[in-house]
Amino acid sequence: MRILEFCLSYGYGGLELYAINTAKFLKNSNYDYQFLAKKNTFIDNKLKGLKIVPNYLDVKIPSFPIISAIKLAKYLEKNKIDIIHIHWRYDFLLVVLAKVFTKRKIKIVYTRHMALTRYKHDIYHRFLYKNVDAFLVISKALYADAIKYLPIKTENVHLLHHGVPAVDKNAINCENYISESGMDINKFRLAIFGRIEKGKGQHLVVEAVNNLIKQGKDLEVGIIGHVMDKAYFSALKDDIKKNGIENNIFYLGFHNQATSIMPCFDAVVLATKCETFGLVLPEAMRAGVTVIGSNCGGVPDIIQHEKTGLLFESENVIDLTVQLSKIVDDKVFCNRLAVEGQKDADERFSEEKHFTNLVRLMVSE
Repeated sequence: MRILEFCLSYGYGGLELYAINTAKFLKNSNYDYQFLAKKNTFIDNKLKGLKIVPNYLDVKIPSFPIISAIKLAKYLEKNKIDIIHIHWRYDFLLVVLAKVFTKRKIKIVYTRHMALTRYKHDIYHRFLYKNVDAFLVISKALYADAIKYLPIKTENVHLLHHGVPAVDKNAINCENYISESGMDINKFRLAIFGRIEKGKGQHLVVEAVNNLIKQGKDLEVGIIGHVMDKAYFSALKDDIKKNGIENNIFYLGFHNQATSIMPCFDAVVLATKCETFGLVLPEAMRAGVTVIGSNCGGVPDIIQHEKTGLLFESENVIDLTVQLSKIVDDKVFCNRLAVEGQKDADERFSEEKHFTNLVRLMVSE
C-alpha cells in the first residue's frame, strides 16, 4: 500500500509539524510513501532538512480547484497511490475531487487537528464526507463533536491521541540553565510555554502567581515563547511591575527545543481557554513534570485530576490559584503527580505507538 502524505499548508504550527513528523516516521520505518507539498513553505524546508524530497502541487484557485484536482488525479495514477492522508481543511475539496476523477481506488484518511463548531449536513459536506474512509480525531471531545456535527458514519471515526517523543532529562544541565536565566534553583518553578498572546493565558498565570505571593508563597515563573502580540506583552510587563513581582516572573524567550528544558521546572501550566488537545501537556508529562491545565476541550482527556495532574476551571484565576497552591505547598503531592503523569503519558502518548496505530488505521480501513 503506497501512502501519500498530502499537506499544501503554508503555515508553521502544530498541524504542519505533525505532517512532517508523520513523514519522518514513514521514512524511518521503511514504509512506501510520498509527500506532496507546496513549494518554498515551512513544510518544504523542514522536509528537505530531513532529507525527504517532496513533490509539489500549485493550486491556482483553491475555492474551485478543478484543474488542480485533475492534475492530482493523474499524479495518483502515475505514482500508484493507494492512500491519501490529509491534515489541512483547505486540501479537503481538492483531494476528494481527485479521488472522484482518478481511475484508481483511493482511500482518504483525514486527521482532524482543529475543533468542530457547527453542523455540516448540507449537500456540499455530505459529498465531501462520504468520500472519507477514516476520520481521525485527537481527543474524546473532538470525537463527540465529529459524531454530532458531521455527515459521517460512526464506524469511520477513530480516536487517536497525538503522540510525543520521550524526553532526555540529561539533555540540559538544569542548574546552569536556571542560574543563567536568573531564577533560583531552590524555589518552586512554574513554566508556561506558548506564543505570547492573550489566547494563551499568560496574564491568568501572572495574576494567579501574584495571588499566591500575597499569601506568602515563594515561587517563580518562566514564560517561554515567541512574542506574537507586542501590545499584550507590554501590558503583561506593566502588570508585573505594578504588582512588584518582577523578581518572580521571568521572560525566557523562545526555546527551539522546549522539551529539553521542561525537566528544569517543577510544573508546567497550560492556561489556554479551550485547547483542542494541548500537546505541551503530554510533552511535560513524559519529561516527568507535574502539569496543570484548563478544564476544557481535549485537556481533560489528557489529565486525570489529582491523579496525573491538575485541572482548573477555564479562565478562572481563583481556581487556578487554588490548584497551584496544592503543588506549591505540598512537594510530595507535586512529585507524586509527576510520577503518575509520566507513567500515564508513556503508555498513552508515546509517539512510536501513535504512528504505529496511525498506519494500522490507514491500511486497515
